[in-house]
Amino acid sequence: MTIQIADCSLRDGGYVGNKNFPKEFIDAVMAGLVKAGIDLIETGFLQTNVTGETLVYSDSKDVLRNIPTDRGTSEFLGFCDNSRYCIEKLDDCTGVSFKTLKISFAKHEADSALQFCKNAMAKGYKVFVQPMDANGYTMEEREVMLKKVNAFKPAAFAIVDTFGTMYLDDLSRIFKQIDSLLDKEIKVALHTHNNLCIANALAEHLIDLCVEADRSVVVDGSLLGMARGAGNACTEAIAAYVNSRYKGNYNLPALFETIENHIVPVKKENEWGYDIPMLICGVQKSHVDNINWLEKNTDCNYSDMYQVIGKLEPEKRKRYGKNYSKTDFSLLEGAYNMYKRGEK
Repeated sequence: MTIQIADCSLRDGGYVGNKNFPKEFIDAVMAGLVKAGIDLIETGFLQTNVTGETLVYSDSKDVLRNIPTDRGTSEFLGFCDNSRYCIEKLDDCTGVSFKTLKISFAKHEADSALQFCKNAMAKGYKVFVQPMDANGYTMEEREVMLKKVNAFKPAAFAIVDTFGTMYLDDLSRIFKQIDSLLDKEIKVALHTHNNLCIANALAEHLIDLCVEADRSVVVDGSLLGMARGAGNACTEAIAAYVNSRYKGNYNLPALFETIENHIVPVKKENEWGYDIPMLICGVQKSHVDNINWLEKNTDCNYSDMYQVIGKLEPEKRKRYGKNYSKTDFSLLEGAYNMYKRGEK
């Protein structure tokens, strides 16, 4: 079995810079991650609609502009959201750019997304299957998906805590099911958000579970947890844990230097990480955009936010699904008005 860290600083963290960080920043972060010996490094976003952002690409050849000449022992990853990229745009894998592609998708897109995964594998890529919102699946729904995944054997199947709602016992329960049903040759991966202030604890817990089960594992993190909203698990802390407990050999000073010189200056200009509004998102199983809207458009205090979001039906809090509009906050506005009027 193997333990690997996948760094998302330039993908999930890319949202902090509107997917458009300066080339010098991208180069410095990638060089620091390579120097540190981070196993897998995400490069940004594959999208059908490419409008010039530095971290958005049309295909694997386009990604080459940001992959360093010196790759060390690191492997670079592609990433796409099933709803924002089409298989026709994806070129065949040549091994020159990224060889592994993470494919993220919402539950209602599962059938088309799994076909996308199979098609990407047919083009020569290793694939990470990344169903969003692991806590949003019933045991029966997950079992059906795992059987479908076993049929085409991707490189990894991910537990994705999209809304930062997962506790340690949730992860234990989900992993137990996955370990019992998923082909042993398929790695288990994890992507966490820090709404409940336990993102790193979850990453460490999955590593321990996989070691005990003798199953290869990949855990996501980003430098200083950089990502929109509550942020991710911290790459540097995961690396320190693996070094301490499992004889890892990650270069921590290289990570510290990269964080101090490049991530800390970004954090001074941009907010991310645990706070009470992000905790509310996690507890209420809500998309961060709901909190952002309330902060910008109302005078809600923390208690108000918690109660307003609580008035929405649970599935509506997630802000994704069929016919979902990213710009339509009418349901949330209605819940806010109802709350202000004192209605239940």
